[in-house]
Amino acid sequence: MQGLLISAQEIEFDQGNWRSQGAEYQRRLITVLQNEERVDTMYTEDLSTGELEMVVERHPLARYEYFTVNDPVPALRRRIDIRQQEISDTTYVERIEGGEMVMVVQRIIKDIPNGTYQEFYPNGMIRITGALDGYKPDGTLKKTGTWMEWDAAGNVIREEHYP
Repeated sequence: MQGLLISAQEIEFDQGNWRSQGAEYQRRLITVLQNEERVDTMYTEDLSTGELEMVVERHPLARYEYFTVNDPVPALRRRIDIRQQEISDTTYVERIEGGEMVMVVQRIIKDIPNGTYQEFYPNGMIRITGALDGYKPDGTLKKTGTWMEWDAAGNVIREEHYP
C-alpha cells in the first residue's frame, strides 16, 4: 500500500512555456485562454415540443492528461483545474551582422494549478481527489481542503485535510 501514496511534492505539473510567434496570435491566445473558463454549447431536443433548445455549460479551464496506450481513445489519467498567468520576458540579443543589441520581448503563458485535482486508475476508477491553489513559497504545489486516495478496488486508503 505504501507505494500508492502520493504527496503534493510528488505530483509533477508542467506549467508550460507557451510562447507564440506572432503578436496577432498572442493577443488571440490571451483573450481566449485567460478568461479562466471553458464554455460548451450544445442543442438538446425538448421531448414534449420537439424543439431544439440551446444549453450552455461553463467549466473551469482545466488540463486533461491521458495514459499513453496504443488505444485510439486512451483513458483519462488526471484532470487539473488551472488558471493562466501571462509573464513578459525581455532579453537583449546581439545581431550577427552589425553587432547591435536588439531588445526581444516575449509573452509567456504559464498554467497555474487552481482548483480541483483528480487522478484516475487506467480502468477509470478514481485514485486521488483534492484541490490545489498554486504554489507555496518554496515552489511545491499547495494542497487545500480534503484530499482522499483510494486503492484500485475503491477502498479509501488515506484522507488528509489542508488549510
